[in-house]
Amino acid sequence: MSSVTTNVSDAGSPSESVRIAHGHDERLPSLAVVEALADLAGVNPNGLGDEAGIVLYDHVDPDALDRLVTHRSDGDVDLSFTVGAYEVRVDSDEVVARPAE
Repeated sequence: MSSVTTNVSDAGSPSESVRIAHGHDERLPSLAVVEALADLAGVNPNGLGDEAGIVLYDHVDPDALDRLVTHRSDGDVDLSFTVGAYEVRVDSDEVVARPAE
């Protein structure tokens, strides 16, 4: 379950972003990141490494990401990082990915 949102940047060109919820349906944050990146790259999540050349572990430790996001007692987390040509933001409820500017 993903949702693609197209925003118009200040330069007037469209900027596509993908939002994937996590946690509520037991989807791990790292899997939501993979799904969002695969959606942007136009590939199946299982083919993200082979087809798009993106391996999440090359950029962030998925286990550490999951622990950091899911084990917060106050539920307040907001992480941002770059994976290849994409910017990723992870909060306590969703992942938002978009092409890097």
